[in-house]
Amino acid sequence: MVSTAFAPLAQVTAEGIGHPTLPFVVVPHPVGDRDMALVERRGADIAEQCVHALTTSAEVLAHEVSEHPFPLPDAVMPR
Repeated sequence: MVSTAFAPLAQVTAEGIGHPTLPFVVVPHPVGDRDMALVERRGADIAEQCVHALTTSAEVLAHEVSEHPFPLPDAVMPR
């Protein structure tokens, strides 16, 4: 599980350790909020994503990961 702000780093790290299609659940950044209804909706969505990641075949998850890359922001790319 990783927030959207760190999803590109998680993907690069997964590739670096030889697991380019490692699935992970991405949660909105920032995680906290004062609106409890929003927190509850986010929690339900996160739980649904966790169930999906834990009950879906590795082949399907690998395909989903490869279809949804998280590119690094331009600011951190070498020029």
